[in-house]
Amino acid sequence: MGLPQESFAGILHETARLWRTELDRRLRPLGLSQAKWRMLVHIACSDNCTQAELAARLGVEAPTVVGLLDRLTADGLVMRRESPHDRRSKTVHLCEGGRALMRPISEMAEDLSHELLTQLSAEEVTITTAALNKIRDRLLSL
Repeated sequence: MGLPQESFAGILHETARLWRTELDRRLRPLGLSQAKWRMLVHIACSDNCTQAELAARLGVEAPTVVGLLDRLTADGLVMRRESPHDRRSKTVHLCEGGRALMRPISEMAEDLSHELLTQLSAEEVTITTAALNKIRDRLLSL
C-alpha cells in the first residue's frame, strides 16, 4: 500500500515503544525492568497460568520465560507450583511481594495513561480505541 498506511504503522509502533519506555522509566525505582513488570501484570491477570501460556501471551520463547521467572522467584515476587492437571507443567503465581507491587504498577500505568490521553477529547479516545481494536482483531484472525 501507499505511504499513509506505512506512516500509520510506523507511528503506531513508535508510540507503543515510547509509551512502554516511559512506563519502564517510571517503574525502574521499584526495581522492575520492562520484562519483569510485563510478566507480573500477565501473571496477576491470569493467576494459575502455565509457563507455556505466559510465553504465548508475551510473544516470547519458553526459555526466555523460564529465565525471567527464575529471577522473579529469586526476588520473592512469584512462585511456581506443579500443575494439578499435568505434573509435567508448572503454574505460576504471585507471592506476597509480587501482589504488593501490583498497586504501584497499576497506579503508575494509570497516571501515565491519564497524562498522555488528557490532550485528546473523549470522542478521539473512543474512535482511536475502536480503530485499534479492529486492527488487533484482524491480526488475531490471521
